Amino acid sequence: MLLIESGSEHTHAAQALGELAGVDPKRHAAMDVATRRGWGGTSALWGGRCVPLDPVDFEARPQRGNARWPFGYEQLAGFYERATDFSRCGKARFTVDEALGPNRPPIAEGFKDGEVLASTLERWSLPTRFGDEYRDEIAGSVHIRVVQGLTCVELDTDDGGQAVGAAVLKSLDGRIFRAQARQFVIAAGGLESTRLLFNSNRVHRAGLGNHADQLGRYYMGHASGKLAKIEFTGKASRTIFGFERDADGIYCRRRFTISAEQQRSAGLMNGSFWLDNPAIADARHRNGILSLAYLALTMPILSRYLAPEGVRAAAVAGLASSRFAHLWNVVTSLPATIAFAVPFVWQRYMAKRKVPGFFLSSKSNAYALHYHCEQAPNPDSRVTVSEQRDALGMRKIKVDLRFADADFRSIIGLHEILDAELRRQGVGRLHYLEGSLEAHADRQASDGFHQIGTTRMSERPEDGVVDGDCRVHFTDNLYVASSSVFPTSGQANPTLTIIALSLRLADHLSARLSDRGTEPVVTPTVLPDETTVAGLAA
Repeated sequence: MLLIESGSEHTHAAQALGELAGVDPKRHAAMDVATRRGWGGTSALWGGRCVPLDPVDFEARPQRGNARWPFGYEQLAGFYERATDFSRCGKARFTVDEALGPNRPPIAEGFKDGEVLASTLERWSLPTRFGDEYRDEIAGSVHIRVVQGLTCVELDTDDGGQAVGAAVLKSLDGRIFRAQARQFVIAAGGLESTRLLFNSNRVHRAGLGNHADQLGRYYMGHASGKLAKIEFTGKASRTIFGFERDADGIYCRRRFTISAEQQRSAGLMNGSFWLDNPAIADARHRNGILSLAYLALTMPILSRYLAPEGVRAAAVAGLASSRFAHLWNVVTSLPATIAFAVPFVWQRYMAKRKVPGFFLSSKSNAYALHYHCEQAPNPDSRVTVSEQRDALGMRKIKVDLRFADADFRSIIGLHEILDAELRRQGVGRLHYLEGSLEAHADRQASDGFHQIGTTRMSERPEDGVVDGDCRVHFTDNLYVASSSVFPTSGQANPTLTIIALSLRLADHLSARLSDRGTEPVVTPTVLPDETTVAGLAA
């Protein structure tokens, strides 16, 4: 197998290749914040949250425009176990009973699962930097050859466009190569995989895989933010607000989710909620720990070592108080702040399995409530190719990420179900932060970190770009391994499902190559001013 990596290590010149030609910064993160071009890719920025999709995410439902996966949850479920092994987040156990043991106390005193569930978990990886974690294993493999510092700028097909014969590769110093193989897999991230297909247009003028004008459409991420705080009526000491660890020492965290039955009944999409700290930028929280975190994350040099820029920026967002007000909070609670900070620094930055963050208990038993909700597939939410070109001559893409009324209806509707269930059980209630919930959700709607849908999977070629095996329709030997193939986004961040789908694809390719026996490797053709890189890629 030949593995082509665009960036040898992370550099400004390599990262700049992914810059967008056009984007609304209020809706979409910049690529130098959302992606990492280099060995190990964007796992260098990954926080480590591991959550599978739910069975309901695979259903065709009207609120999603009846978007349909070509297979059901059961065909992917078995790959989650292997995916958790690869990501170093323990066993694929995502309920409280499975992971933490039976008879555990509920998330809040008196709460019982019903239309709203608090028995599902997110698991946390080391976080695993895949480039570092698997560097030696890949280097020692006799089956994998790695070539770094080359970018695939085009996939060259036969005259009928039905098979890829070679990948055209360029280096930043102007050299050109061709890599020949029997099978090709694009694993360049959501937007970059889409861009490569757009730029592979020698035969298919609209782009490889764009036979039905579906390439680049249905761009999705997740709607995320805070509309409310949650207040429980029971004892504050019995609220489970932070991380728990399973028998293997893996960090887990409970979430609120809405049952599949209730989603169907209410006509809403999927979503999840978790308890959160107050906004750390606002010193009126009067908490020395939160203020110390704010000061550290806004230090010009120190902050870049504490968290990825996207995480840092989100943490310090909001109405900021003066630095003096934050310093005063730290000084007036110095013993407690030091007692917390010293062990936390060790657990967060020095331990091999790092604590994912921190959440502070509330004496009033009230917490900020963070939502993370599905975005509906929308053909007008899309990326398109421009005439602007990067340093290698590839056309850049423009992003038009659109959130729709259906997204906001689901966000609000899920909050209303949670609030009604808390009140019905007499265990708590929500307090909304602003009067106009839709306007508030609209202002918060932004993504770019979860790049989903632009090479969507479909049973029929006219409905998407790739089939159920992630193979580009009408192209015999080209596959896409990316969240861009997801037909729906679900409530979960996509990383664990990307790994599961990639493992499923690897099994498919292994079986396909085995069936073909000992076919000869394609003889490379050397073109003028080009050097050929030959390899048997799977």
